[in-house]
Amino acid sequence: MTLTLYVDGYFVNQWDASVIIALEEKQLEYTTARALLRDGGGVPAALASRTGIARVPVLQHGEHYFCESQAIVEYLEDVFPQPHVLPAEPVARARARQIMGFVRSSLWALREEREFWMCLYPPPPLPPLSPAAAEDVRQLYAAVEHVDLREWSIAHADLALSLLRLARTGAELPPHAQRLLDASLVRPSVRAYLGHPRPPNPPPHQHSAA
Repeated sequence: MTLTLYVDGYFVNQWDASVIIALEEKQLEYTTARALLRDGGGVPAALASRTGIARVPVLQHGEHYFCESQAIVEYLEDVFPQPHVLPAEPVARARARQIMGFVRSSLWALREEREFWMCLYPPPPLPPLSPAAAEDVRQLYAAVEHVDLREWSIAHADLALSLLRLARTGAELPPHAQRLLDASLVRPSVRAYLGHPRPPNPPPHQHSAA
């Protein structure tokens, strides 16, 4: 069965990135279907009807459609277990899932003030982070400090993508965070996403992805 990943057409969505990195790590053949969702069209109704949730990314595997990046990554791990992108050992896997849940359900102020497109296009001059975003940064750095860097997993990539919001907008990262980011940036899977062709200009601000 073929794999098709429906993504934001600007390739500036952190959650698209997480799934693409997993697909690349597993060396799976897949195609991407792109829509310029940030131009105001939204998720096509025909696609939303397949999952019941109008979000991308969406993975199509044969007749089956799934959205929500963490669910997609875990599906890929179940169906195509080798090579692993999640730890095989239960405690380590639970901790990886903990990190994946954290970056998706938290850091809202940071995500709003340092949008992900700024990692991929030159950002405009930016004001200092608000107190709420600074607290998000503190929580992000605290989470990173508890991560073992010896065995890479998709959770490391998720943290690295969050750290990239800071590194690409002028912040100096703490040493452990910088090491985690550097270890992910050298992986071919991460480079494949970051180096993917994109439109020459960033998405319109009012429709840009957080």
